[in-house]
Amino acid sequence: MKNIRNVWIVVVAIVSLCSRSVAFAEPDTRLTVKTADDLPRHTYRIVGKALDILKDDTKFNALLDQALADTLTDLEKYRIEDTTTLRGYYEFLQLAYSLKSDWDRALIYSDKARELDTKEQEKLLRGVVLRARMAALKLAGSESDPRFDEAFKAELRQQLLPLPYEPIKDRLILVRSQSKILNRKLVEASFSTQLDPVIEANKGNVASEVASALLNARVTLNFGLHAIPLMAEVYGEIIDANAKAKAALDLWTPRLVNLKSFNKGEPVTIGIWDSGVDTSLFPKKLWTNPREQLDGKDDDGNGFVDDVHGIAFGEDHRPTVGPLASLAGLKGDKAQLIGFIAASQDMQAGIENEGVTAFQNYYKNLQGEQLRQFTDDLSLLGSYVHGTHVAGVAVAGNPFARIMHVTENWPYKAIPDAAPTIEDGARWGAATKTTVAYFKQGGARVVNMSWRVGRSAFEGMLEAKGVGASPVERAELSRKIFAGLRNGLEEAIRSAPEILFVAGSGNEDNDVDFAEYVPAGLRLPNLITVGAIDDQDKFTSFTTTGKNVELYANGYRIESFIPGGQRLKLSGTSMAAPQVVNLAAKILAFSPELTPAQVIALIRKNTDPVPGQAGRYIINPKRTLEGIVK
Repeated sequence: MKNIRNVWIVVVAIVSLCSRSVAFAEPDTRLTVKTADDLPRHTYRIVGKALDILKDDTKFNALLDQALADTLTDLEKYRIEDTTTLRGYYEFLQLAYSLKSDWDRALIYSDKARELDTKEQEKLLRGVVLRARMAALKLAGSESDPRFDEAFKAELRQQLLPLPYEPIKDRLILVRSQSKILNRKLVEASFSTQLDPVIEANKGNVASEVASALLNARVTLNFGLHAIPLMAEVYGEIIDANAKAKAALDLWTPRLVNLKSFNKGEPVTIGIWDSGVDTSLFPKKLWTNPREQLDGKDDDGNGFVDDVHGIAFGEDHRPTVGPLASLAGLKGDKAQLIGFIAASQDMQAGIENEGVTAFQNYYKNLQGEQLRQFTDDLSLLGSYVHGTHVAGVAVAGNPFARIMHVTENWPYKAIPDAAPTIEDGARWGAATKTTVAYFKQGGARVVNMSWRVGRSAFEGMLEAKGVGASPVERAELSRKIFAGLRNGLEEAIRSAPEILFVAGSGNEDNDVDFAEYVPAGLRLPNLITVGAIDDQDKFTSFTTTGKNVELYANGYRIESFIPGGQRLKLSGTSMAAPQVVNLAAKILAFSPELTPAQVIALIRKNTDPVPGQAGRYIINPKRTLEGIVK
């Protein structure tokens, strides 16, 4: 199932004191799952559209029974070493048994999932709603009984009030915000636009992800739409009661260092390998190609037109023009949509203003193709915003920084225009080599890579377009496509030992190796993969981890520029990675002779430990730069 997760298996030796003999547990003979690619794949037959299944009890229950049986069989046959994946299996079983009103089994799997939670927010809130629902049903008998609502809210309060507010506030705020836009028509339209094209493209033979989405849709429609307003009421009471509580002390900001122009540093070229940079916002912090002019020509003969401050590639990974992602596919009004992106961030933070209200009123009334177009537009503009925001974080407080952009126009539509091919993967891999060669020629010292690609992304795109006769065939094709990118990228980074590359780990709360992410999962001496903490030195709820994800930086509500000059707070490991790039560039401004290995060693030497996370460390720019700044 989608977002499936996993656990460590412990074999316990049982010692009998009476006989002094030792008996061992039966050996675990299940097949070992080491990466997401090792997981079993299942196919489900869907007749009709998504809403047909959701509204037909006979069809839906048949799908539920098959998916439940497959999941239980998988756990019997496979030993899943990734805790995040195993946790996802347990979450799915909780969902499935809830749909069957088997509350005791649902609670068992909820508790199993909770045992695997490593993030404080998840551990505190896991099972709270389920227990409140069970208690209310015990009193009222059914959710249609008038007594259910008050009993549900009372139990929810009883469970939440003893919990510490700070770790759970983000979730409470998010649910309260969502309650203002969720309605049946919007939910039905959302699932229809997402799932119907996939069902149609595959002639009704769909993979586990579609089946899982249908089960989640049924829960949302049958219980979520009823429960979320009740939850929002209780959550709102707790939020309001804590509104005047003293904010927790910011532990991140005191670590930061702003350099001044009177400091005696050297210019440092920073590569921003992303989805575009609004170069007009950084007039004094741009790398400039002295052999190129903005005249529509390839003046220096390097294969790129008008590469004054960097280069760009289209969705086909062939050279194109421009510092920003192409907005040719945008259907809506750019200014309005950027305002909606800002409003959505405010909404998630619990801020109420005119922009948030306008966004909520607009979004909750979207239907059908309007909804698809709107989400595609936000995805496209999200890329436009992302690269500029990342660049702003990377060069903040550094007058010696010089931005060299490499713009990638990545696919942005929920249903891609075309399925990827083996040739696409090879061309992308070749383009990464061209990119790194360009960085080398331009003298880049450190490169930010706030993006990641996994093999499963290609598999999902193939399914969305109905390519491949079976999940197994799609998986094999995705491996070949992914290999072209992975091999090319690894070779490209390895070819530039003088450049330090910094990657964000990911925002899926998983493991970089299990997910097979690149660049995050690559092991190279000139590559660092960075995870995200918040300003309290705690793992964010979203950060992806892994054995090689040792360094962490603040990636929670980081303020930076977006195209046009507005400043916006965004969260993600995309915001954490450029914090490390920022520090590396400041080091190199004063110690340009240092190699990537020496820069990494200096950063690691001056880190702080992540509390409760052995072997994980938070960068400390202030301590690192002491004695270096001139």
